[in-house]
Amino acid sequence: MAQSATRVSGYLTAPSGAFFGGLIALDIVLLFAVSGYVLIEFGWNYGDAGGSPLEKIHPATLLAALILLLTAMTAANPLVPLAKGFGERPRVVFYLATVFLMMAQAMLVVGLPFTVFIDTFIGPVLVFLLLAEVDEDRRRRLAWLIHGLFVVNSLLGMAEVGLGFRMTPLHIEGETLEEEWRASAFIGHPLSNAMLTGSYMVLLLSGGARDLPQFLKPILFLIAAAGMVVFGGRAATGLVVLFVLWHVLRRLVDVLRGRPFDAALVLLGLIGLPVLAGGVLVLADAGFFDKFLSRLVDDQGSASARVEMFEIFKHLTWAEILLGPNADYVHNLMRHYGLDYGIESFWVAIVLSYGLIAGLVFFAGLFMFCAEVVKERPASLAVMIYFFAVASASLSLSAKTHGFSMFIVMILVLLPRGRAQEAAEVTSAPKAGQRAGRARLQVA
Repeated sequence: MAQSATRVSGYLTAPSGAFFGGLIALDIVLLFAVSGYVLIEFGWNYGDAGGSPLEKIHPATLLAALILLLTAMTAANPLVPLAKGFGERPRVVFYLATVFLMMAQAMLVVGLPFTVFIDTFIGPVLVFLLLAEVDEDRRRRLAWLIHGLFVVNSLLGMAEVGLGFRMTPLHIEGETLEEEWRASAFIGHPLSNAMLTGSYMVLLLSGGARDLPQFLKPILFLIAAAGMVVFGGRAATGLVVLFVLWHVLRRLVDVLRGRPFDAALVLLGLIGLPVLAGGVLVLADAGFFDKFLSRLVDDQGSASARVEMFEIFKHLTWAEILLGPNADYVHNLMRHYGLDYGIESFWVAIVLSYGLIAGLVFFAGLFMFCAEVVKERPASLAVMIYFFAVASASLSLSAKTHGFSMFIVMILVLLPRGRAQEAAEVTSAPKAGQRAGRARLQVA
């Protein structure tokens, strides 16, 4: 009689096989290829009032929850893997507790919708539990899927700008931005595109390109770089440039210290740099960079908006700052200061929306969750810093988005596991085998 597979680690890691593998791949496609704007175009009440409660949640979040539930049901008692899966990760439990606190604060104190937290902050936990201990074969297949999705997303963005069409209309605060030139592509909002594409570039330089052939690595990096131009995120682009310079400097120092280097990669660089320079000149002559450069010169009031947002605090009492002001009052102040498109800082927006006390507790939980991610993937520290630095300069995670879930998927799939986690998995395997052997003897 055939023996069932024994799961030696990761109580909520989906079992092997085409069924679960297909569901996880579908979930990633939904995350990266179906934006909130696409849902709105298909008639979902995703960002507006009314409609079914399920319409307020992205399909990828719902599917991730379903996959976790099905994974738990493969055990004799579905509650056991759920309890042990969360029991192994107290930092994740603390983070979820702070998210639920914020949801209660939204409903009971400040009068804001709570569903924004489901996609934005609960979805990342679902994909983390699914993929934190994913097996290597499945991870490698998913990595190729993510690389492909980012290539197509960047190429689609370039096609939008070059051919003058838009994948989906850009809706901000119920208003359709007809004059916006930046591409929406698969991911949706141009700033979300820039933040995640920039994160992808940082990941490629941090070990995330390990599944790619050597010749493909610079090609995918350059395609992503071209995508950054059409997505137009100034903060995201500037920080990517700084990270690339830091990476090059670090590698140069390593070589000067006598560390070995890949001669083939150096040769490829010597050949590719003149070609790259020529390509940049051709694109510049064709006007490819014109709109992006004009946005660097004229930010259309974005910088002043980041100053004006602090003026709102002058109109609030200390009780309102600490416990959370009335949402309608803050909205009127935002309109007074010309902040029609939101508070352009994730941290400030959270405090102005939910109060300083709840915000600080939530930030502590968010830090704990990110620490758990870095524990699983130690190489993710640099990209984690990049992601939140960019998020600090825009509405980003203070609005409904599944971008954080996408970011967590990218880290878990593209980066290698930490040595401590791999060692723990190896040492747990013989024990699991012994337990399975004893169970078979008892059955016999």
